[in-house]
This record gives sequence, structure tokens and C-alpha cells, in this order.
Amino acid sequence: MGKEDGGTVEVAPIRPSPRVLLQGLASGGLLLLFTMLMLVRVEPFASWYYAFAWWTFIGLMDAVVLWRRGDSLFWRDHRGFLFLALLSVPAWLVFEGFNLFIRNWYYVGASPSWPLRWMGYAICFSTVLPAIFEAMELLGVTGIVGDLRLKPLGMSRRLLAGMIAVGTVSCLLPILFPRYCFPLVWLALFFLLDPINYLLGEESLLGQWERGEWSTTSRLLLGGLLCGLAWELFNAEALCKWIYTVPFFEQGKLFEMPLPGFLGFLPFALECFAIWNFAKAVARRTTSKAKGIGLVLCLVAASLAMFHLVDKNTVGSFKPYVKDLEELAPYEARLLEQAGIKRLDIWLLKPGARARESLVLELLGATPEMIAKWRTWAALVTLKGIGTENLKLLLRAGVTSLRDLAQQEPESLFRKLQELQRGAPSPREEQVRLWVKEARKVCKEEPERGLPGCK
Repeated sequence: MGKEDGGTVEVAPIRPSPRVLLQGLASGGLLLLFTMLMLVRVEPFASWYYAFAWWTFIGLMDAVVLWRRGDSLFWRDHRGFLFLALLSVPAWLVFEGFNLFIRNWYYVGASPSWPLRWMGYAICFSTVLPAIFEAMELLGVTGIVGDLRLKPLGMSRRLLAGMIAVGTVSCLLPILFPRYCFPLVWLALFFLLDPINYLLGEESLLGQWERGEWSTTSRLLLGGLLCGLAWELFNAEALCKWIYTVPFFEQGKLFEMPLPGFLGFLPFALECFAIWNFAKAVARRTTSKAKGIGLVLCLVAASLAMFHLVDKNTVGSFKPYVKDLEELAPYEARLLEQAGIKRLDIWLLKPGARARESLVLELLGATPEMIAKWRTWAALVTLKGIGTENLKLLLRAGVTSLRDLAQQEPESLFRKLQELQRGAPSPREEQVRLWVKEARKVCKEEPERGLPGCK
């Protein structure tokens, strides 16, 4: 998409134009503002931080490219950029489809309103492809990754057929054997689509390798890692976020991601390049307006169907509203709401909120015991996004505090929760194991963290 297809990147070290300054300062300033508001738990920034941060970060990267080269991904082709963002939603949903089988991540703190939740999916997922391509161009125009030429590679029909076969098998194995074959998800679509792009005469990395051009590949690989670090950073402190449950890699994490998992961002960027060029090939070959509309409607319908499947299978909890626990203690819940406490996680995490609103509760007639109980529940629902529905289940299992949770054996607790649900959906074993592990860690650090429920 644009001037960077593996050849020389045009760099124009000119003084920033007013447009560059406006876009750069606005994007950087808003990113800083949104981060500060998220850290002090002001809504909607505390929950929706990922979306706010990513779109401003994309704008910031685009401003740097615009300054260095005189054009950028956005300013070069507005319609193409919009197409890239829209395509990003169904493109990422392919990986959400894989996750229905490999179950490597789940979402917590989602909005209980499905229209808001689905809008959030669309806004967040639309950042994926723009982020990868902005990072690729940024690395090129800044000279961080310069031009790279190597010995041309020969391409044969046998090699291309073999790659397509490997890609097809790599798509199937994670579905059939998810526990052991989940890493193939981050390579499969490149092996499947890039040879097809080559055979169709479209832009492809194989075509560049055949010409000895490796610049785009190297920029994609490093850009994927850069985006991966940003993805995990922007996710780490948000209240609506994803949490990983990757087999064999539950130890040694940076933010929420197991350290080896960062390697997956490198080939993922190659997949994004292959998906984008395959989509352009399909669009160019869809000459009939009726067929084009039909294709768009199919993508929209498939995306909405995947949103529903994500709701059913990948969302682990919703925002923990006090009203969701009203059935457990109606009078106490009404007191909390009269004191201005709507969300238990905000009450727990917002600086000064616990002391200020607890004073109001006391003035309304709440006892110290009642306040302590609800603080303990707030700590539980906030821990790894346990949420109110899972809190109710834990309370039925006799787990009433972080200390109780830390003392559990994960396998025994998982079986007990399953029995209590009697066939209804219950937390997965890897989620329960993560809760217990985090409770043990938090209670060990409790004097520093100041979280209630560990004594």
C-alpha cells in the first residue's frame, strides 16, 4: 500500500509542516491525556483505554512518517486507509475463530450492553492492520531498518504448492490438536495466502524474495514486535482487557503476555501483509457492483456471527456493577449506590475513592463490617477480571476473600465450581488456576498493594 514495497524508501528530512505539527502534537498529547485519565480510573478511558491509546498512537506514527517522507499511509490514500481499517475487523476475527479452539486468551471487564460491546470489538479490531503497516513505514522512513538485499531465491511450482499445503495443514492442526499445535496459528495464513498472491501476480513477499528484496520483510518482522509490545502495554492497565491462558507458558510474563509469546508477533505481521494483498486481489477481481455488495454483506454477516461467538466463548466477565450483586444484600447494595459507588473495580482502584466513599457510607449508616465485606468482594471481582457472576459462584463454593482463594487447590476448586453449575457454563480450569496463582501473589504482596481480603 504505497511506496514501500521492498525498494528504496524516500526520506525527506524537511522541517515539519503545520499539518505534521498539528497531527503529531494532537496525537501525542491525546495519548498522554488518555493515559493519565486511565491511570486515575476516569471512565470511559479506564475501560476503553486500548481503543483510545491505539488510534492516537497510530496517528502519532503516521505524523512521523508524514514528516520524514512528505506523505503517509493516511494522507496518501484516505479511502485505502479506511479500507485497511475496515478489513482489519474480519481479518482479526479469523484469529478469534482459531481462539475458539486453542483458547489462548479471553476478555474481562466487557460492557454488559451488547451494542456497546460489539462497537468496542469493531473499534479495537480495526486498529490491527493499520498499526502493522504504520509501524512498517515508520521503521523504513526513520532508517531504523534500512534497505536489505540478499541473493534472489528461486520460486518453483512445487515450492508454491508445498507452501500452500503447509498453510492448509497449519490451519487444521490447531483446530484438531489445539493444546500442542496452537503456535501454528501465527504462521498458517502466510504460508497459505502469500503463495496464492504470488501466483495471482499480486504483491507478495515471495515475489520480493525472488528479486532479492528483503526490506519489507525485515520491517514487517520488527514492526510486528513493536506493535506487539504496544498492544500488550496498552492492554496491561485497562479495565476491559484480554488475559492469556497459553498452555505450557503460564510463568514468566511481561504485562499479560508470556515472554515466548512475543515471538508470535513477528510472523503475525507477515500474515497481515499476505491478508491485505489477498484482499486487494479479491477486490480487483470483483468487477460487478452486485458481487461487490454481496461480498461486503457476507463479510459483515460473518463478522457479526463471530461477535456473537466471541460473546459466548471468549468473554470471561463484564464490568462489575454493584447492582449485579444486589440479590446478595439488597439493603447494602442500595447504600453503596447512594454513596456514589456504581462499579466495584473503580471503587477499589481509583485513587482516594475507597477512603472518600467509605466515609459517605458511614454517614449513611453502613457498619465497618459491611464496608469491609464489600471491599473484600471488590478485591475479588477485580482480581484478573473475575467479575460479579464468577464472584457469586465463588461465594457459593465458600471462597469469600482473596485469602480463601489463595488457599485453594486449583483442580479441586475447578471441580467444585463445575458441580455447583450442574452443567451450566463455568470458568475454565486454566482460568481458575490463574485466579489462585494471582491471589497467592497478591496476598504475598498485600502490605504494599493494600488490597483487602488477604488477612
